[in-house]
Amino acid sequence: MQQSEKVDNSLKERRDILDLLGRLKGEGISIEEMEQIGRRFQEAGKRALRPLVRELWRENSGELIAKYAYILDFFDSEHWLDQLIQIALKRQDLAADGKAALMIALEGYGVDVGSAPFSDGKSGPGASSLGQQVQGAMQLGEEGMVTFLDDFLSHPPEVQQIVIRELYRSGDPHAPLMLQAMLWHPELEVVHAALQALGRIRDPQAAGVLQDFIAQCDQDLLPVADKALRRLRFLGVAVPPPREYLPFHAGYATPPDGDGYRSLLLSRWAGADTVSVLYMQVHERRGVLAAWGAGELTVENFLAEVEGFRLQDDLIEVAPEYLIDLIRDALHWSRDLCYLPADFYMRRGIFAGVDLSPAPLAERLTGLPAPRALSFQEGERLAQRLFEDPFFSGWYMAAQRVYDFAEDYRKGKDCEQVLEHFCAELITPELELIRERLLISADLMLHCGRDLTEVAKVVGLADSMVDNPLPAYLHPFLRRFALESMEIARESLERGDELPLRAVE
Repeated sequence: MQQSEKVDNSLKERRDILDLLGRLKGEGISIEEMEQIGRRFQEAGKRALRPLVRELWRENSGELIAKYAYILDFFDSEHWLDQLIQIALKRQDLAADGKAALMIALEGYGVDVGSAPFSDGKSGPGASSLGQQVQGAMQLGEEGMVTFLDDFLSHPPEVQQIVIRELYRSGDPHAPLMLQAMLWHPELEVVHAALQALGRIRDPQAAGVLQDFIAQCDQDLLPVADKALRRLRFLGVAVPPPREYLPFHAGYATPPDGDGYRSLLLSRWAGADTVSVLYMQVHERRGVLAAWGAGELTVENFLAEVEGFRLQDDLIEVAPEYLIDLIRDALHWSRDLCYLPADFYMRRGIFAGVDLSPAPLAERLTGLPAPRALSFQEGERLAQRLFEDPFFSGWYMAAQRVYDFAEDYRKGKDCEQVLEHFCAELITPELELIRERLLISADLMLHCGRDLTEVAKVVGLADSMVDNPLPAYLHPFLRRFALESMEIARESLERGDELPLRAVE
C-alpha cells in the first residue's frame, strides 16, 4: 500500500491556484488581468486545469462561468472540451444566465448547441417525443445515458414508467445498461418495471444483467428477477455464463475536513489493462452528495485523474475493503435523500459481489497505548502539530458566518472576545460531531500505519472534549480550529473574494 508520506501535500501550490481563482471572482477585473491569469494557468499546465474545471462544475453565476470559460482557452481544447459539454448536459441547477454562458462558450468552440441533447425537447415545432429523447440519449453513449438518468430520477412515477417502456421498445443495444442502473433505484415500482423490461429484451446482454442482479439482489426481489430471466430463456435468448468478478484495483480517501466533507475514490479492474472508476463526495451526516465515474480508463489515465484530484483533495491510498466500509457509512447517512446521484446508479456495477448494505462505520481504535490526560501546554503543542499534518490540512470551516467573525478579527476587535463568540456559536453546537471527526481521522491514521502513540494522542484529544468544564474557546484544539478557520477567511477577505474558497455543498 502506498504510504501517506508520498501523497502530494503541496498546500502552497494549491493555494496559489486557488488565489488565481479567487482573483477571477473579484469585481471589475480587466481583460489584461484575465490574460495574465490565463498565462499563469497555462504555465502551470494540466495541474491547474483540474481545479478550474471543478469550479465550473460548482459555479452558478453566468458571469463567473464566462470568465472560467475564457481561461480554458489557454489550454488545448482536447483536454477540457468534453468536460465542458458534460457540465452543460448534467448541470440541472443552473439559472438562465449560467446556462446561457455555457451555451455561448460551447458555440464559440464549434459545438452545435441547437442539436440533441442540448435542446430540452419541450418547446418549438421540432420538439422531440419522449421516445426520441430516449433514443438520443442512447446514441450519446455512456455520458448521454448518465445525463438522461439524472433527468429520469427527478421525473414523477408515471413518467418514469413511460421511460422504462420506451427503453425496452427502443431496440438500442445500450438499453440493458440503462435499465441495469435503474435496478438500484430506491422505489420498488421502478425496480419491478426495470426487471420486467429486461425480461422483454431479446438480447444476451439483458440476460447477463438479470443474472448479475440475481446474484446480489435482496431476497424480496429474487422472484421477479428469476421470472424475467426464465422468460428470456423461454424465448431462446442465450444466457451468458456467470460473470467472474475481477479484483479491486485501488482505493483512496481524504480525511474529513473541518465541515465534515470528504472524498472517496474507488477503482476496479475492468479488463487486462483498464479499470472502472467511481469518485464520490460525501458528508458525515448528509451522506452521498455527488458522484462521477468512468466505465473504462487505462491505468495511465486513471493515475492522471488521481493526480488531478490531489490538487484540491489530500487523497490517501487505502485498502479497497476499508473504502467499502466508508461508502457503506455514507449510504447509511443517505437515508433521508430521495435518491442518490445518477452516476452512482450508473457505476453501481463496480460493487458487484460486495455487500453494500448501509452500515455506520465501526471504529477500529484498538491496540493503542492507554491515553492519559494532557496538560493545556501539551494539548496546545499537539494541536499545532496536527494542523501542520496532511491529515488535518482541510480542518477549517468555510461557512459564511466564519467570514463575519474574520472581518471583526481583521478590524482589530478583541481577539479573545471574537474567539469566545465564534466558538460559542459555531463550535459548541457541533462539539459531538467534531469529536467524532477527530476519531474518524485517528481511525484513518491507524489504518495508514501512522505511529500508534501519535494516534493515541489524537484519541485522547477527542476524549478531552467530553465533560470539559472549560468553554470551547479555551480548549487548545478547538481554539486552534477556530483561529485556523478565521485566518483562511481573513486571507480570502483581503484578496477581495466574494465567496469562500471552498464551496459548501
